[in-house]
Amino acid sequence: MIRIKKGREPGKLLWYRQQDGASYEQMDKEMLQSVPEVREELIDQLLREQGHLCAYCMSKIPESRNLPSGVPAVTIEHWLPRNPDDKLDIGQGLDYKNMFAVCSGNRGCGCEEKLTCDARKGNDAIKVNPCDESTLRGITYKSNGIIQSSDPVIDEDLNQRLNLNGANSSFQENRKQVLESLIFDVKKRCGNGDISLYCKRRLEKIQAMDDQKIPYVGILIWWLEKHIK
Repeated sequence: MIRIKKGREPGKLLWYRQQDGASYEQMDKEMLQSVPEVREELIDQLLREQGHLCAYCMSKIPESRNLPSGVPAVTIEHWLPRNPDDKLDIGQGLDYKNMFAVCSGNRGCGCEEKLTCDARKGNDAIKVNPCDESTLRGITYKSNGIIQSSDPVIDEDLNQRLNLNGANSSFQENRKQVLESLIFDVKKRCGNGDISLYCKRRLEKIQAMDDQKIPYVGILIWWLEKHIK
């Protein structure tokens, strides 16, 4: 998981938010025939500012695999739930800063244990926030692809409320594979020599990527930072 820097609120969302009776649920209804692209513009901007990666698991979105009928390739997630248990409504449904683009989370798979990301999170509140760097500082990885946090609450978010290490998903193995690919490349280029400078240059290149980031890039950044003197 890496920090997401939110851009300016999309113009069509701003316009819609100022309409009487505006709500997230009504955003795609027939009342918006004058500006039917509100959701489309919103998703497009979220994807661009996230480098086309799910805000939580960092898999590539929109998903290219065949999904169950009715399951979108990209979902708009609200970090602060739109329908929290306490029913508190502070306008979070249409707050752009509260929105992320996420993967399908295995919706429609018929097995709750396989749900991930916002599909697993539901209306639960979580502490880890891709926009809040302070909640990301304690996140590290293991060479086997495990993602973890030194903060026990955030570690529980990662494992339980987002299910990012679940045995029924491929996330851990995918992270392991991209890390192994990076390590192989570093060894091939540097041999037994000092890898610090190469890691620094590779990290700078990765961090400069904008619209199309490498899937599961968080584990790559973690490893490269560890090997820079």
